Amino acid sequence: MFEVVSDNSEETAQAIERGLNAYNRKTADVNLESKPVNVAVRDSDGKVCGGIVARVNADALYVSLVWLEDHLRGTGQGRRMMQKVEDEGRKLGAQIAWLNTLSFQARPFYEKLGYRLFGEMPVDGGRHKRYFMQKDL
Repeated sequence: MFEVVSDNSEETAQAIERGLNAYNRKTADVNLESKPVNVAVRDSDGKVCGGIVARVNADALYVSLVWLEDHLRGTGQGRRMMQKVEDEGRKLGAQIAWLNTLSFQARPFYEKLGYRLFGEMPVDGGRHKRYFMQKDL
């Protein structure tokens, strides 16, 4: 007998990832295990004031979270963070980067960095949009 339950534990997420990676290796002879690529902006006291959470999977860098404190926006820190995460992704074999952003977030910022739109979908009953963007590395 099996039971389907809600389980947000890290242990469960890791078990699912291990299972999928084993399936991918067996079925397609490919290793798609992802590698973390995180970047932080720290002040002189070591406090995190911004950063990026990303992963390289096969030849793609997925940028999942980008954040910067309000007083640092427009100072070049965001551009430097993105350049750093892209450089680190390249070192791990990434040839393309992709991310998603919401219509009230940073689409113009990403476009200035060379990202281009490849898809969109409505969010919050159509009040906003989620933009999917990519860039060749």
